[in-house]
Amino acid sequence: MDPATLARHALEALKRPLTLKEALMSVADFRIDRRKKYPLYEILMIAVCAMIGGAKGPTDFERFGKAKFKFLKKFLPLRNGIPSHDTFRRVLGKIDPKRFNAAIVEWLRSATDVTGDIISVDGKILRRALTKDGKMPCIVSAHSNRTKLVIGQVKADEKSNEITAIPCLLDVLYVKGAIVTIDAAGCQRKIVRKILKRGAGYVISLKGNQSTMHDEIRAFMQDPAFKAKFKKAKTVDNGHGRVETRTCWQTDDIDWFEDRDKWAGLRSVCMVESVVYDKSTGKTTSETRFFISSLPVDPKRALEAIRAHWGVEAMHWILDMDFDEDRSRARREDLAENLAMLRHVVMNVLRLDKSVFGGISVKRKELTWDDDKLLKLMLAA
Repeated sequence: MDPATLARHALEALKRPLTLKEALMSVADFRIDRRKKYPLYEILMIAVCAMIGGAKGPTDFERFGKAKFKFLKKFLPLRNGIPSHDTFRRVLGKIDPKRFNAAIVEWLRSATDVTGDIISVDGKILRRALTKDGKMPCIVSAHSNRTKLVIGQVKADEKSNEITAIPCLLDVLYVKGAIVTIDAAGCQRKIVRKILKRGAGYVISLKGNQSTMHDEIRAFMQDPAFKAKFKKAKTVDNGHGRVETRTCWQTDDIDWFEDRDKWAGLRSVCMVESVVYDKSTGKTTSETRFFISSLPVDPKRALEAIRAHWGVEAMHWILDMDFDEDRSRARREDLAENLAMLRHVVMNVLRLDKSVFGGISVKRKELTWDDDKLLKLMLAA
């Protein structure tokens, strides 16, 4: 093959998306060579396959591997058979979560484009994975509104909370050209600066943790004399026995705000009023929320970003309902964090697959029942 053809093939290889196998093979193996009886990527691929089939932890991984040995041999060498549950537990407890996350982030970066996307960042408590001092670990993850993929995660430090974890997560994410949304816990100057440094814009909820700022913006935006001048957008959703009307007012008239220069990139503020009518009870409830943003005035786009933050909450619900995450008692070393990573990987594999129609739970069932479909998925992932 001539040099020009080789060069062209090399460029095409660089442009194509990474496969899941390539991503997992890039995860750094902490073991010394003479003790690597089972390749790390085999351990991780078995775990991913097992989780699709409903497995929850190391013991399930071993049982799935032994029950599906002939099936797994179709795409994995398995020269030394299936690892024991102790091997799964030991290896998954010692993999460096940061390097694991970096490999998954690179996999997703090669497969998706976040330009113009809305990335929602939020933390989730692992309620049964109590540490020795009784604390519950918090996993902060980023969710893509466009693709519904979990594009990265970081565990909050045990002596801190998600406020310190969010900048660490932003450091490894590819968010250039996207809009990042965070709830009120992330309304911090350091986080705002980090978002802009990474090339993204932001829409961040404002509540009591920035009480003075919240009170000033609330008084300004609810003043009828000013409110009439703001641009606004409205949406109406009718479903699940209720009608919800959301109205967003947005303005870039913030010269009056004395601390505006302390918040990097601050360009506009928003007020969103949600009015919900319950058809079964006939009752109407309302809620008003406030936001700061680096976006120019476009209330329709701002409302879209604010509404999109619900996606990360829905993802947390799936983790609890479909993957039983809240009942996982894994706690030794980094096992809890790495199992959370595997759950996210499985969700992403299922989201990227278009061969089976349906939600996460439907896809898991159908792939578990049909080995041919599961094999096709694993070969294509």
